[in-house]
Amino acid sequence: MPKVVLNDYAEELAFQREVWQGKPVLRELYRHWYRRIVAALAPLKPVIEIGSGCGNFKAYCPECIATDVLRSGPWIDRIVDAHSLPFAEREAGNIVAFDVIHHLQRPLSFLRQAAAALQPGGRLVLCEPALSPWGRLVYGLAHHEPANPRWNLFGLDGVPPEPDPGHTFTNMAIAEILFWRERARALAALPQLRLHSARKFAFLLYPLTGGFSYPCLVPRLGFGACLRLEDALMRPFADWLTGMRMLVVLEKIPDS
Repeated sequence: MPKVVLNDYAEELAFQREVWQGKPVLRELYRHWYRRIVAALAPLKPVIEIGSGCGNFKAYCPECIATDVLRSGPWIDRIVDAHSLPFAEREAGNIVAFDVIHHLQRPLSFLRQAAAALQPGGRLVLCEPALSPWGRLVYGLAHHEPANPRWNLFGLDGVPPEPDPGHTFTNMAIAEILFWRERARALAALPQLRLHSARKFAFLLYPLTGGFSYPCLVPRLGFGACLRLEDALMRPFADWLTGMRMLVVLEKIPDS
């Protein structure tokens, strides 16, 4: 089965929604990840999700305010462009962004705006692709989105984004650059935030689900238990060798 490559964000969301509804193993996988996100939230309200897409996290966490650059369905509460956040200072208790950073032409600008919108002690929780050696291999063989680890995202301040009417920009290496390869430089550019935690995870079971583009190769029965077992067994290797996803939690530094 060939990779599914769509050239417009709205088309991609419609396709993903259809796959999501017909693929219970994929839903179980994402619920496993969503539990991690919810566990990482600070005890502050409201929880605002950026780039809500198909509304899958909103279905898991109904209290969150779901936003996206277009109204992809009734689950979207507000239209929000991640490059120009409309939130007031200290409006958000937590901000969640799942597979958003690697679609932003100016990720540092987004992070600074998110920091300003957070309450002191509030958290920005990001889930993104991770380019471990195993991740690079699998994504390179089976995923259509490009990864450019040499992209100079630190030299883009003051440079307007390129026109992108279909919202198709992507660089799967962005989170790897920011939170692993150039972590110290990224944090220095974000003085309002401190790194609470960053870890990689996901090994074989994730690609075996087929994601949104390929057939599923694992049974649903017992899949949740297998996920937990894989996490436990691969934890010593995930950050440097096997991790295909990362969960990064940044916390707004409280006022002194």
